[in-house]
Amino acid sequence: MAIFRPPTDNFLTQTMPDVDRNGNPISEELRLANRLARFRAPQPRGRNVFLLVDGTYVESEPANFADIAKIYYGGHDHVVDSAEVASLTAAGYGAYIEA
Repeated sequence: MAIFRPPTDNFLTQTMPDVDRNGNPISEELRLANRLARFRAPQPRGRNVFLLVDGTYVESEPANFADIAKIYYGGHDHVVDSAEVASLTAAGYGAYIEA
């Protein structure tokens, strides 16, 4: 059995947005309250890999959940068998598989 670790994105900076999710400007009080995050080092962020029912792999979530056969969650280790190793390697994820 092998271990599959989905790819990660490494963010070099963490920034606070200028507006909230409704488009309203963020107050100076909230901006000051969130300054503590500047002392936290950025962490790698895992990307999900979706195996579709047609046998293809994608990283963007399909609109129809019924099209998904299996989800490899980013940031987690997944035990895969030899058939999955072969299909993941063929899809270009061979570098993320550890024997």
